[in-house]
Order: sequence, then C-alpha cells, then structure tokens
Amino acid sequence: MQNSSEYKFHLKEIPKQQRPREKLIKYGPDVLKNGELMAVILNTGYRGETVLELSHRIIKEYGSKAIAQEKNVERLMENLGIPLVKACQIVAFGFL
Repeated sequence: MQNSSEYKFHLKEIPKQQRPREKLIKYGPDVLKNGELMAVILNTGYRGETVLELSHRIIKEYGSKAIAQEKNVERLMENLGIPLVKACQIVAFGFL
C-alpha cells in the first residue's frame, strides 16, 4: 500500500479508453495485463488502495498462476489482508 500522503489516481480520473473494463469491452481480454483483469473482477479497492493498486499487489504477492488456482478463501484473506467478498470473488473466478 502507498503512503496515505501520496496522491492516488482513481479510475474516474483515468481517461475512459484506458480503464480496464472499457479496454476489455473494446479490445477483448487479450490486451489487458493480469492486474487489469483482476481489477475488472474485484471492481473496487479496499482500505485506501484503489482497485488497480489492490489488483497489482495481489498479483505481485501471490503470483498470477497461484492466485488463479487458490481454492481456500480463508488463506487468501489471511495472506493478502483482503475481505471475505474479495477473496470469494478470486476463488470463484479460478473455478470458471
């Protein structure tokens, strides 16, 4: 997480054509980076982290392959410090 005194860009401030969901709609999933795909899944940030910051942190700390294979909600919550809903979103995505 960044220092709270640092300015954070929120998705509304990013040009619409550069936002993860809009890029997904216009270009398809192949052009999105893993952090952007995770941001689409999570939809919102958590505790001072924007959704993009949170998504990039999750991918960095867990690894993109490992996160997609994780089946234990409680382990995700504990290892990443994320709430139940976000852990469930990640686990459910891995089962698609």
